[in-house]
Amino acid sequence: MNATEIKENLTKILTEAGIHFEQFSVFPAAKKEFGDFSTNLLFKLKESGHHTSIDDLISLIKKDKWFMENFEKIEEKNGFLNFFLKNTLIYGVINEILTRKQVFGKSDYGNNKKVLIEFVSANPTGPLTIAHGRQAAFGESLARILSFCGWRVTREYYLNDCGRQMELLGISLKCRYLQLRGICAEIPEDGYHGEYLRDIAKKLPDGCENRDASFFEEIAKQEILNMIQQDLDQFNVKFDRYFSEKELRSSGRVEKVIQKLRENSLVYEHQGALWFRSTLYGDDKDRVLIKSDGSYTYLAPDIAYHEDKITRAYDLLINLWGPDHAGYIPRIKAAVAAMGFSPEKLQVIIVQLTTLYRGKEKISMSTRKGQFITLKQLMDEVGPDATKFFFLFRRADSHLDFDMELAKKKTEENPVYYIQYAYVRAIHILAFGKDRGFDENEILHADFSLLKEPQEIEILKKIQSFPVMVEHAAKTLEVSKIAHYILDLAGVFHSYYQKFRVVDEDKKMSCARLGLVQCVYIVMQNGLDLLGISKPEKM
Repeated sequence: MNATEIKENLTKILTEAGIHFEQFSVFPAAKKEFGDFSTNLLFKLKESGHHTSIDDLISLIKKDKWFMENFEKIEEKNGFLNFFLKNTLIYGVINEILTRKQVFGKSDYGNNKKVLIEFVSANPTGPLTIAHGRQAAFGESLARILSFCGWRVTREYYLNDCGRQMELLGISLKCRYLQLRGICAEIPEDGYHGEYLRDIAKKLPDGCENRDASFFEEIAKQEILNMIQQDLDQFNVKFDRYFSEKELRSSGRVEKVIQKLRENSLVYEHQGALWFRSTLYGDDKDRVLIKSDGSYTYLAPDIAYHEDKITRAYDLLINLWGPDHAGYIPRIKAAVAAMGFSPEKLQVIIVQLTTLYRGKEKISMSTRKGQFITLKQLMDEVGPDATKFFFLFRRADSHLDFDMELAKKKTEENPVYYIQYAYVRAIHILAFGKDRGFDENEILHADFSLLKEPQEIEILKKIQSFPVMVEHAAKTLEVSKIAHYILDLAGVFHSYYQKFRVVDEDKKMSCARLGLVQCVYIVMQNGLDLLGISKPEKM
């Protein structure tokens, strides 16, 4: 049973009633008191202006043979229709999970289409901050979810490796180098003051005093990029490609894309600058591409970069940006539209900022002044898994207050510890069953209808909803749904094994319960993989 089946049967009932309407959703119920599935059909019908008797429609659904066979109860609450599955239908999921194992929950929703996710894209001017870390966690998990749901995913990092900020980086490193040799040199106020540049300067040989800032710029870029890649490796985040803005500019693609806009009469000159007619595509004002001094604005290479993405024939482009780029969305949407690409196929997700707290102390951040906790420092203090889970548990568009003290706790208060402990507990129970002589084949053919306790039914319903939950996360691009799901599953499993003995003298019941535990283990394993969080064997 899944949401697609329910929607298909609801659509059939509507059609038979003379209502041709498909603009509604069926999804896993938010709370168990709302059943197993819910639909916003009633809301959507009302919004669309259909003058349909809601009571008559509900009556038709409840009397429908398919719904009568599959659901114990169907009720309307707060404008939603909630569906409660018959318990007899849920036992089959155990065999499905035990058979499919690591592919349980996979779907072909993406239909093998290509998607490019561009994320992190931090300037190589310093270590990754926690803001970059939250983007990294979200992007990696989203890539895993989409891949699990049938998309061909490319992870890409856009390197802003040229421009004024890189020049300042080179100047700042040279100043650090000179300072280490007793030569007076003051870093510019808008330069980079972090200790990481002092560490890089210590690696440089003597005799570089007369080298120009571009030499130091290239050294700093490579060292910092290596540092970034090491941090990402520790965070279990992988990229398929690093795309260099410097190479983009030197290739002449920026000039070519501007020429393309000229040929299509999409640019004009005003007050010595070249303007892009972005208002033709929904932007609130036209945007400068080339300033009066002949230099490019940020938009010019960004258009060229997105034009390059488009030529690589992706079906969907996803950009993860920080909140300071929210106002930039209309102009980049206008740019891709001007390139002949549907702006609806460009999804920009704003990943909100994170505020760190140590106790009641709020930790302030300033990259250039070097006053910040890096992603690496956070991982070293609380661990990569806790860091990642805390980043993912909140929706990307919500500000996150990160409690470092909670993240370090080895107690059930810490959600990561709570989840991983449940996972390890499942491993121990299965190992205990194996030691008592229960083999996989015996468990696979157990009589699962013996599982009648309310807690067992709750677990069965929870694991049955996993494929629907994963596909819903892929469709809505909401990674936090998986994090919440895994935490909820851990909760019901903890309650279960604390109340019931899985392996005892009743061999038939023990087989059935071991099958249930193995299903929890498999689903938790798959869910943790989607989040990019490790699966410990012991704790």
